[in-house]
Amino acid sequence: MATTEVEQHVKVETEGGVGWIQLNRPEKMNAIGAVTRRQLGDAIKQVERDESVRVVVLTGSGRAFCSGADVTEMAQSGDGGMRTPEDVGNVLRNEYMPMLTRLRTMPKPVIAAMNGPAVGIGASYALACDIRIATPEAYILEAFVNIGLAPDGGVSWLLPRLVGTGIAYEMFFSGKPLQAADAHRLGVINRLVPADRLEAEVRELASQLSTQPRQAMAAAKRAVNHALESSYEEALEFESYLQEAQAASPEFAAGVQAFLAKRANKIK
Repeated sequence: MATTEVEQHVKVETEGGVGWIQLNRPEKMNAIGAVTRRQLGDAIKQVERDESVRVVVLTGSGRAFCSGADVTEMAQSGDGGMRTPEDVGNVLRNEYMPMLTRLRTMPKPVIAAMNGPAVGIGASYALACDIRIATPEAYILEAFVNIGLAPDGGVSWLLPRLVGTGIAYEMFFSGKPLQAADAHRLGVINRLVPADRLEAEVRELASQLSTQPRQAMAAAKRAVNHALESSYEEALEFESYLQEAQAASPEFAAGVQAFLAKRANKIK
């Protein structure tokens, strides 16, 4: 396994076509501060650009996936005073937004291995992934209201599309968590697995996906993202465009040949 440790707060590993990004502040439940943001941004760019990486996994260390922004740090500016509202907005626009957009749009499947709670901006990272596998102890918490803030990190767009507006509003207004079992029932979490099986289950899925035609998976991701903001007719047209492009690809030719060979063998 080729291993690169990005200083202290984020670890990156690549193995067998899978890029693993691990938040590595277990003593702070993987809270995200300025250093973590820089390192996480670099890690996401690294796995996206690495041609050997076909699937990406995002996870945390210790007992949490991510406990959200480091509120102690968020409340202070570089000189020890309170951050201005403009500082908060600029961090969201200039640092979080590019990372979250990259996760949602990179042409590779992204799996969140939720080893524990995903809170605030941590929940935004989990929800920006394509697939979520979690332990029963995990939960999703949008507690912005408890510190007098509105939801951020794209969660006002993502969460209602996953759970409906009613549940999203209740979470935003009450600051109460969505437990893993309920998130699984609602389809937010794909699978619930025991903590001691989480890594093995994620590795198995990531390994399976790493053998799938990469352009076809990228096209499927583009189709879903486009459809979320399109009419039915627009989605049909975009699918037609993608299928036309895929039909001209080596992946399609190889897939058809493999299918025909398999059918010929069955007939024999």
